[in-house]
Amino acid sequence: MKKVLAFIASIGFLISCSEKKEDTSTTEVTSTTSTTEKPKPTLIYDVRYSDWEMGDQELINNVLRFYKSWDAKDLNNVDGMFADTVKMRLPEERSEIVLTKDKVTEALTKNRGMYGTTRNEIISAVSLRDKKSGEDWVMITTYNKWIEDNGKRDSVLYHDDWRLKDGKIAFLMSYYKLPTKTFLKNNDISGEK
Repeated sequence: MKKVLAFIASIGFLISCSEKKEDTSTTEVTSTTSTTEKPKPTLIYDVRYSDWEMGDQELINNVLRFYKSWDAKDLNNVDGMFADTVKMRLPEERSEIVLTKDKVTEALTKNRGMYGTTRNEIISAVSLRDKKSGEDWVMITTYNKWIEDNGKRDSVLYHDDWRLKDGKIAFLMSYYKLPTKTFLKNNDISGEK
């Protein structure tokens, strides 16, 4: 009886193996995805940068290194992060700041010296490449908190658009907004600015 059961089990095993083999050899994969892109709309205003694609994600780290150096009050090596000439449009400045690479560290160190501590909490960071111009941009939104040397605490939300050239920071357009009570309630759990 044992031999009969073993024989039946062996036959069942062989049949199941041949069925599996048959299934995989006859299965055909067909693609139903479309490779056509949705047509671009005609924009109702002239837009300088309107044809974006995802950029090199490592460029985000190039910019984040600057924020990290700023918060650590370690600006000795930041000049290596910047292009030969840097243009900055800062929220409270009415004119554009233009610095050569050799003046960047000096200017940043002077400005950073006004603060005891700073802390950037990065909310979003994205790397984009404009197809038309070939320019690389990193857009960062950060919640920045600081304590001035006189002990005054403050905070602000910044949105910074960084243009990079050959991986180096060449331009900054910065905007700021005072945080709302709702934002502070949802994002500043410690209650400190």
